[in-house]
Amino acid sequence: MKKKKTILLPLGQQFIIILILFIVFALGITLYNTGEYVKVQTEFLSSSLETYTSQLSKKIQEAYESYENICYTVAYGTLVQDYLTSTNSTDSYASYQELRNHLDNTSLLNPYISDIAVYGKNGVFASLQASSSCYREFADLLDGTAFHYSSVGSTRINGTRCHILAMPIYTQGTGQSRYLGILFLAIDIEHLLSNSINDTESSNSYNPEILFADSGQNLIYGSDSLYETVKETHIFHSDSETYELKDTQNPSVTYIVSCYSYSKLSLILHVLVDKSQITGRIQRISMHQVLGMGSLLFLVFLFVVILYRPFLRSIIQLTDFMKTIADGNRKVIHKGAQIQQGLIGSTEINDIFHAFNEMLTKTEQLNHTIFDTYTRMYELEANKRKTEIAFLRSQINPHFLYNTLTMICGMAAEEKTDKIILVAGALSQIFRYSIKGSDMVTLREELEIVRSYLMIQEERFSDRFTVRYEFSEDSYDCLIPKMVIQPLVENAIVHGLEKSLKPGTLLIGAGRNPQHGYLAIWIFDTGVGMPESKLQELRSAISLSHTEKTGDAGEDFARMDAQNHDSIGILNVNSRMVLYYGKEYTLLIDSEEGVGTNIQLRVPYATR
Repeated sequence: MKKKKTILLPLGQQFIIILILFIVFALGITLYNTGEYVKVQTEFLSSSLETYTSQLSKKIQEAYESYENICYTVAYGTLVQDYLTSTNSTDSYASYQELRNHLDNTSLLNPYISDIAVYGKNGVFASLQASSSCYREFADLLDGTAFHYSSVGSTRINGTRCHILAMPIYTQGTGQSRYLGILFLAIDIEHLLSNSINDTESSNSYNPEILFADSGQNLIYGSDSLYETVKETHIFHSDSETYELKDTQNPSVTYIVSCYSYSKLSLILHVLVDKSQITGRIQRISMHQVLGMGSLLFLVFLFVVILYRPFLRSIIQLTDFMKTIADGNRKVIHKGAQIQQGLIGSTEINDIFHAFNEMLTKTEQLNHTIFDTYTRMYELEANKRKTEIAFLRSQINPHFLYNTLTMICGMAAEEKTDKIILVAGALSQIFRYSIKGSDMVTLREELEIVRSYLMIQEERFSDRFTVRYEFSEDSYDCLIPKMVIQPLVENAIVHGLEKSLKPGTLLIGAGRNPQHGYLAIWIFDTGVGMPESKLQELRSAISLSHTEKTGDAGEDFARMDAQNHDSIGILNVNSRMVLYYGKEYTLLIDSEEGVGTNIQLRVPYATR
């Protein structure tokens, strides 16, 4: 067999050949990538602009649909109708005060509502912020015309540029409806659009210009000069269609434009992106590529020139170090491998150097690994406890919700509007409190929710029971887990006072025990109480609720509910107290049939 000929070249020449090939391929790839990048970025801008416009228009449309619902709710509400039809000055003043409160509460439904105004046909006027002069122009324009929910223009209210929406107000009833006036809704358009832009812009790397105008080509939001350029083109495009627009005031700037119309309000949204952003970005990236490639080629050249001798020197140093270890000199192990490669060194030599030192420190690393493993296990257990606490806190008794909604229906049938507002507000406060905010609250904050709950129950049970409070002054600032008192109060009412045939008393109190460092909270009712067997059964369930756990919060809760449905609120609170503070903080229950029941919980005394 003929032996193949081997071409022998000096290492320096081999490096030069590799360098030349590298330069040729690097320049070719750079030019090709730059051209492809220009093409991709142009396509991306058009598609991204369409997507961006679609998302932004959807957010704006949803916002204006919600404003329409608010307008309908206010315009055809009882308070507005009473105010506009009132003929007595005393009644009119009372209706005005109630209407102002109603408008103020309605404005809280949306952070972008700057003002709500009612402009009556008979000259009466009510507003939260502005005077009647701010709306007189719009009222005169709409007077005598048939219109629905619509956009009527923009104005400044308290220095804020606002978009004005209008809705006619007619009388309600079975007879012929009569025109009463106009409801105006002032929207803080600058904050609405800027926040919508920020929410949508997270996926878009370009800075768009937004123009928002009505069908009469009156600009509501955006740059006046830029909108003049759009109007000068006299081009009308369909929704989501993109086109290019040359800036007449700055011919060097070309915009890519996408528009979207809102037929119901006759509004038009224009989204413009300066095309020069692409050109500038491509120039910057191309410059970075050229600079980076030039720097890389320079470094490669330096490697070719000065790498050969340091490479050999590093190999000799590493070989000597290995021989020292092989000769039995164990002292160098404690110092580690010390190799000086010079200005430029070899990666392979450096890797071997680190490998020797890593062997010397392996034991310490293993110890750190074990410690980190235990730390992660502890964090996982802590996260599991937090998840279980959050699950238990979310299990609010649905019977309370059903009973409250039924009571609201009854009040609605009797037209008790004020009480419906109070009960619905209290119910909303309870549920909002239960799902938002920190897990730990002050006793004072918890009592506000308890009072809201008791207000609802007092509406249900009238004079069936009275409530007393006994709290020491230093107890109000103590931190407790959220929603631990309300379920116990609910249990006292449902299973104690409600079943009793005679009027009862509900006592809620708290006091600090400085000697043992905890705050005791008690809920005592003079209801039907429990027989001894039921009391022992409940105490046993409390003990088992935190010992017989499967690790699945949902499964454990379902098991407790199946075995002790009537006491699920007490067991829920007990499980949370144990998860927060430990087994020594379980609930304490005393009860005597025919006398009443007392439930006490304890928390370590701590303040913010």
